[in-house]
Amino acid sequence: MNLPKSATSEWLSEVIDMTITASGNEFRIKRIEREARALLQKNAGQPEMCWLVLSFIAFLQGNRGDCIRCVEAASALANHDVTILGNAATLMCDLGEPELGVKYARQFAALSHSDPRLAINAARALYGVLLFEEAADVMCVRNAESLLSQDDGFLRDLSDTITLFQTAGVHAELRQALLESATSIVRATGCEIRRARPVRYFECTMRYELFVEESASQCASVNFAIAEGLVEQFEEAYPELITFVCRPLASFTPRGISIEIER
Repeated sequence: MNLPKSATSEWLSEVIDMTITASGNEFRIKRIEREARALLQKNAGQPEMCWLVLSFIAFLQGNRGDCIRCVEAASALANHDVTILGNAATLMCDLGEPELGVKYARQFAALSHSDPRLAINAARALYGVLLFEEAADVMCVRNAESLLSQDDGFLRDLSDTITLFQTAGVHAELRQALLESATSIVRATGCEIRRARPVRYFECTMRYELFVEESASQCASVNFAIAEGLVEQFEEAYPELITFVCRPLASFTPRGISIEIER
């Protein structure tokens, strides 16, 4: 995620850190929210950054509608700002909003031509919405591969994932349709997605995890609904290649590792 050099940078740094680490101080969150809204009312500072701060706060509070509205307000004021677009793409992906995630990730990628570091972030955002080929193109065109450390497995993972899906003939449009259907099914059960991410699972499959504030037993019911819904909606849903799994929010950890939660 990208940090701006502005009057609101301290707030943004705080809420981004809370989001990345999956932690937060409710009192501090409320105070930042109050101060950001006060700045907006005074027409002081950078309003687009205030809206971005508020979008992270809404995300942390589990308020999907407010998060989307704040992101849209920020991007409307600064639709060529890489800080706004990069964080908007990440937030929408994390929120389980693939259509908006694609929109902002592509806009962000289009502005990353002058900075390979931005290209890496754009590629990660595109990966998050299953646009693997576009992510690889951004990395290649921007010559960003050399900036990744030897310990960073992103390029290898990206290459292996592209090969996996291309070999099976599962193109980007189908992956997008599957993801959008899965998230819609989860919400149709009455669950709100609090976190979402793709995870390579072993060498030959991918698992897209959707975290909700429900018990493991309830998640099992939602997972059945996802599987049943995808079979009904698609001639072939490729469950051997990619699965969409609902998990308890309490099992989420920041580093991409899920912990088991008792029923």
